[in-house]
Amino acid sequence: MFRSCITHVRDSTTTLLAVSVVIPTLRESARISTLLHALRHQSYDGPLQIIVADGGSEDDTLRIAHSVPGVLCLSCERGTARQRNAGAHAAEADLLIFMDADNMPGPHFVRDVVRSFQHWSFGVACPWFVARETIPIRAAYMGFNLLFWLGQGWLRTGSGVCLVTPREVWKKCGGFREEMHLGEDIDFLRRAARWGGHRHLLVPLETSGRRFERDGVLRLLFFYARISPLILLGRWNALQRLEYRAAEEELSTPKQTAPQAGHTKENA
Repeated sequence: MFRSCITHVRDSTTTLLAVSVVIPTLRESARISTLLHALRHQSYDGPLQIIVADGGSEDDTLRIAHSVPGVLCLSCERGTARQRNAGAHAAEADLLIFMDADNMPGPHFVRDVVRSFQHWSFGVACPWFVARETIPIRAAYMGFNLLFWLGQGWLRTGSGVCLVTPREVWKKCGGFREEMHLGEDIDFLRRAARWGGHRHLLVPLETSGRRFERDGVLRLLFFYARISPLILLGRWNALQRLEYRAAEEELSTPKQTAPQAGHTKENA
């Protein structure tokens, strides 16, 4: 429904930048294969590196990732920021795309992201998020997109569902702050924007509304409204005092089972 609202990037000559896609994972065996095969079948003709940075999955996430040709698999200490940084350290490309495992990029996604970067240039960017589920969930994502797009010049907010940044900017920023468990994506976005601005791209990325399905649209929107003042004011320390777990861990762990501390790293 929303795809018809999106203006695609103009068809122009594209210098073939090297691109690395970094995917932090935790118990994503049900989804990782779909994402990896979508990335393996991109229309982009330039060098494309795919990196899975796993945070100690006990399921078949790493086995599945290893089975896909050309995928670099890393075993990292758990934590989305740590896993993103580990993947970026291993990346060899000029442009980094940090992407959650429950996304489904279309065949031209990487090509259009590179064209957007070359047309506008930016320090950091997010794509246009397209949800797959119910009308309320799709409407919520449309609202987020409009907020991100309208505020790209001054509000500087977005989503860690997918972040695009030049590797040089990631290095200058010092990467993601690994001590943060909440808001680390917006913190990074704001710091990266200082090195070239922030864009919300009109390049669609199909994503999952699984957290909305589990928690309910209104309940999750209320949570986002609750933390928004802290994010807008940059009150990162106060934000860390809120109880929160990464979406992958929340959705992969049964509610009656608390995640155990000190997991042993799994060798890739």
